[in-house]
Amino acid sequence: MTALSNEMGPLFSQIAKTDQKSNVLLVSDLVLNVKKIVEKGFANVAVIGEISSFKCWRSGHWYFDLKDKKAVLPAVMFRFLCQKVKFEPKDGMQVILHGKVSLYAAQSKIQIVVNNIEPVGKGALALAFEQLKEKLAKEGLFAAVNKKALPAFPKTIGLVTSPQGAVLRDMLKILKQRMPKCSVLLAPAKVQGKTAARDIAQAIKNIDESGFVDAIIVGRGGGSLEDLWAFNEEEVARAIFACKTPIISAVGHETDFSIADFVADLRAATPTHAAQIVVPNILDIQNALSVQLKNLGSALKKPLLHAYLLLQRAALSLKDPQLLLMPHVQRLKNTQAKLDETIFLKIEAKKRDLQVLMAKLWALSPLLVLGRGYALALKDQQVVRSVKDVQKGNEISIRLTDGSILAKVKDISYGKHF
Repeated sequence: MTALSNEMGPLFSQIAKTDQKSNVLLVSDLVLNVKKIVEKGFANVAVIGEISSFKCWRSGHWYFDLKDKKAVLPAVMFRFLCQKVKFEPKDGMQVILHGKVSLYAAQSKIQIVVNNIEPVGKGALALAFEQLKEKLAKEGLFAAVNKKALPAFPKTIGLVTSPQGAVLRDMLKILKQRMPKCSVLLAPAKVQGKTAARDIAQAIKNIDESGFVDAIIVGRGGGSLEDLWAFNEEEVARAIFACKTPIISAVGHETDFSIADFVADLRAATPTHAAQIVVPNILDIQNALSVQLKNLGSALKKPLLHAYLLLQRAALSLKDPQLLLMPHVQRLKNTQAKLDETIFLKIEAKKRDLQVLMAKLWALSPLLVLGRGYALALKDQQVVRSVKDVQKGNEISIRLTDGSILAKVKDISYGKHF
């Protein structure tokens, strides 16, 4: 108060002189003088109280009251400083404000222009963590129904981390040991600092949209809460949630938890642990296959042996096939003999029938007539039945009983000559 009294002294002296009409001050002059004295006397203060009537204007500035049981102090915090605050101020929140006391001349109102705000109790980062966690949980970003399963045998693993440091080398070493033929695609990103969150979010988006990877690991090594803060930013959380590729969060040490851990499809205690769970161990697979092959051989051998024994027993109970077939062979021979005899008799009967038919056919044959001295005249393979069927000069064939004569008609006589 001594410093304040010293600053206020000149003001009181100046006010005392205003008794004379020639030294009367304008309202604005008086307010500006008070403003200068107040701002100089309270240029750097810290004040504790409860937030009330908090408003965030379109301009990005914050306006609110800081109060206790006996007084209320208006406060303002400008946008460029608001953007640095990690948590979201709310009514009823106990905070410590750092800034300068000023006088708003238009209303002659005392206010504090805030340059930093700290929550009472929990630190600003811890409070920001809890606020964002609560917000995203209500939106369903942590819901189990949204978690994607990791592929059993991924061909390519995407890594979103810093290209420098031991974390990348350790993950590459483990991936090569466990699954040598698995490919790795690195999406380099800053993992600490002001632009880290934007870097990480963009790297996740790029590697996901590439379509080249089957699973993604995003993370970094251990550090303080400030060091790991990029993985607690809303921008990173939403990039992880939007990722179509299964993603593992591996941030810090086993005891470290980040917002990224809650949103990711799976949380790994450390980056090296993530490399261990993202791919199976080729040696474990080979051993498992060997065991399965051995078990399969045993499983197949037992029923085959049982079937073989049954077959042997059945073979011993069988009689000699020749003895079983002998009666059937004998019956077949008798049947064959009867069949042969029947066929022979049928053939003989048919021969006799054929001979009878041939005798009848011969009796009707024109050749028999020719044998008695007659002849058969043919013209163009047609029987000549009348002298009208031929003309002089025609060639005719005369068929006799023992051959044929080719003749030429020289003359034709009509009438009977016998």
